[in-house]
Amino acid sequence: MLSALHIENIAVIKELNVDFSSGFSVLTGETGAGKSIVIGSVRMLLGSKTDRDMIREGEKEASVEGLFSSLDARSASLLRELGVEPDENGELLLKRKVTSDGKSVCKINGRTVPLSLLRDTGRVLLGIHGQHDTQTLLSEETHLKLLDRYGACEAQYERYREAYRRSVEVKSRLTALLKEESDRDLLTEKYTRTKKEILEAKLREGEEERLTERKKIVRDAQKLVKQARIVYRALYKNEKGASAAELTEIAQNALGQLSGVLPEGEQYAAFLSECSLKFEEIAHAVDAIIGIAGENPEDELNRIEDRLDLIRSLKRKYGDSVSEILYTCREAEEKLEMLKNRDKELEQLKTELERAVEEARKEGFALSALRRKAAEKLEKAVNAQTAFLDLDKVVFKVEANEEYIAPGTPKLTATGIDCVRFLVTTNPGEPFKPLSDIASGGELSRIMLALKAALADKESTPTLVFDEIDTGVSGKTSQKIGIRMRALGAFSQVFSVTHSAQVAACGHHHFLIEKEEKEGRSSTTIRELDEEGRINELSRIMGGIHITDSVRKSAKELLSDGQKN
Repeated sequence: MLSALHIENIAVIKELNVDFSSGFSVLTGETGAGKSIVIGSVRMLLGSKTDRDMIREGEKEASVEGLFSSLDARSASLLRELGVEPDENGELLLKRKVTSDGKSVCKINGRTVPLSLLRDTGRVLLGIHGQHDTQTLLSEETHLKLLDRYGACEAQYERYREAYRRSVEVKSRLTALLKEESDRDLLTEKYTRTKKEILEAKLREGEEERLTERKKIVRDAQKLVKQARIVYRALYKNEKGASAAELTEIAQNALGQLSGVLPEGEQYAAFLSECSLKFEEIAHAVDAIIGIAGENPEDELNRIEDRLDLIRSLKRKYGDSVSEILYTCREAEEKLEMLKNRDKELEQLKTELERAVEEARKEGFALSALRRKAAEKLEKAVNAQTAFLDLDKVVFKVEANEEYIAPGTPKLTATGIDCVRFLVTTNPGEPFKPLSDIASGGELSRIMLALKAALADKESTPTLVFDEIDTGVSGKTSQKIGIRMRALGAFSQVFSVTHSAQVAACGHHHFLIEKEEKEGRSSTTIRELDEEGRINELSRIMGGIHITDSVRKSAKELLSDGQKN
């Protein structure tokens, strides 16, 4: 239910805070006091279109906050489907702010959300019904949902939906398969060509990476081979002259001849021996560099580039990597195998579809039977309510007809095999027509109230707002409207904006909306009335400017009668 409402800087409202309770609450006030502004603010909170002109003169922004609590299990489930969760106290705080530059900010429990989510959340929590709020009631989709809710058809509806979903899934697979069947030869040729081209390439996992690395090595090694050969020839082996190793060996042998006259000769000879070993070690190291590039690096580079070109060509056709290309090959093999077995698969799917459709039809007929029983009960319940609300000439009818595409073959849709519509006739002898053909907004509003009353214990909207639906009706009928709203308050939180004393007297709570002047500016306020305040307000509604003792007495009696219902 709506536990609290905060409005700031909207039209003549500077700041308004009010707490609400469960049951039936009425809102009254003189013409121009701001009742429509309060309801407009609630509409804004629920995601309706806004106009920057609604912002209070001199202010840069306006906002509305609504705190919702005590959510029932059905509402909580619908909110979860939207991805909305109450806080740890089971509460939801909805807020919408609009600025003078046309921007709108929506929040749920402090989290910024899109306007669409705020609107969907609002539809779960609160419904506004007035002479111009009938689109939901006129929707045939809504008619079907209301009938299913009234007749407790939801469980059977879910069984049908699962069977229908299964039939649609199988039909989709069969359709795709039949389409492929018409292209069977082309597909066989395509997958055969794909498999042949990839297999002939003899690709290996990781090959592209290895070739790329080898290409870099060979290309870079070419630049170093020349220097490596200079080092090798200078230190170790040189076909055109003596190398450092050879000259060192000659010098070492000569030092051996000088050992008798040169005391350090043996030491020098040993040093040259070590140098010779180092020369050989360095030569072998650079010789490895020479070998990296192979005997003919240019030829190897050409071979690598040709291979990489082949891989790039295959990647353009079959995938972004060698792994994906190989996967495409395996997939082509599987598709070819499937094409070979297509006739068998087609027969299996056709049989499966027949079973799935038959199951959906069976569940659809079961759902249709429940709906027809529910339609009869709902008709009686609503007609009893319309009679009570003095709509004596109105007859309500629920049309629930099975639809067929051929004799014995029902039309399967996502909602069942039925077309459900709410129809009325407003005068004896006239044919039944859709609700949308009713000319009188007041009549339609009372039919809507009759529906809500009939569906009271099945109603899924926690909070209902009726905006002046009693306009233009007699006092007797107004009292009956108030009685029905009070009864409806046992199942949902109900608000009624009214000019009728009879309706106001039936409220569990009575809020007065009035305008006062502060610092030279008008501002709308709202307050809950005690018993004396209610008598005063009822007297004003009944008596106008001059309130006599007899008017006050009548108001007191009216309030007493209203609280007995």
